[in-house]
Amino acid sequence: MAVATASLALASSAVAHDAVIEGKSNWLFAGWESLTVTRPDAERTSIQLISDVERLLAQKNVKLIVAIVPLKPRFYESLLPDGSAMSDAVRGRYDRELTGLRAAGVNAPDLRDAFKTVTADGKEVFYRTDFHWTTFAAEATADLVAGVIAAGAPLPGKPGGGTRLGEWMSDRHLGDLAANFLPPDRKRAIGPDVYVIRATAAPAAGLLDPDPSAVAVVGNSFVQPYFGFPQRLSNRIDRPVALKWNPGDVGPWATLLQYLRSPEFTAAPIRYLVWQLNEAQIQNGPDALGEWAPQSISSPNDWRAKVSDALSNR
Repeated sequence: MAVATASLALASSAVAHDAVIEGKSNWLFAGWESLTVTRPDAERTSIQLISDVERLLAQKNVKLIVAIVPLKPRFYESLLPDGSAMSDAVRGRYDRELTGLRAAGVNAPDLRDAFKTVTADGKEVFYRTDFHWTTFAAEATADLVAGVIAAGAPLPGKPGGGTRLGEWMSDRHLGDLAANFLPPDRKRAIGPDVYVIRATAAPAAGLLDPDPSAVAVVGNSFVQPYFGFPQRLSNRIDRPVALKWNPGDVGPWATLLQYLRSPEFTAAPIRYLVWQLNEAQIQNGPDALGEWAPQSISSPNDWRAKVSDALSNR
């Protein structure tokens, strides 16, 4: 079941808030993700840092897969407010990021390929009033990543440890963009979203199982279990999957470092690390003041050194 849009009121008034852009048909977009401004130099610095992580992990026999979630307006530009559009620089950014990562030797699948399978089936890839992807997009992405893993060497351990997927169910509530940033009158006017998600099912061996995991997922709230990415990935590779995620303000750099310093990583011989980031995050390095929580801020050189130290202890 897709998140339906046909029944929504058309041509809503376009009102921009500090954190939210109100588009047509009551669609909401994150106001903190610029539709016009890019920072190519910062993107290149981040890509170099990610490449450094790939090299350091490879020395520990761990393969890195970087999964960059595309910008929501890429798929709903027609629903942006009148007068709003992506600039050519933003329009070309996702391709530029993938090209830069791949040129640096990083395995970075094109998540738009996964999203195409969802839209071809008439389903949404993002929720109307939420920053996040739908479970359909999350699961399609997990299938894509599982294919990348399957193309490599066989995973250690015996099959049978994958998570069993629950039945589909509907959950109805305000999306986070509406719930967190709109005043009460606009919340009432916008209304809740229908979230088609998986019911919780007991895993065969268990997501976040104490048994060693061959694959770990590190990211932000996009990969939280609610949207189903780690469960689907575990199901498809038929192995337990370790998971470390934080809210977006912690940032991808601090979250990765937390995982690399954790007992789960130092004690478990994972073979693949799937690092999920959002497209716009690539231009915000570990030193991006105002983008990450103060405790997450670090200079690129210091962050690289901390990653190296964490891996030297494994």
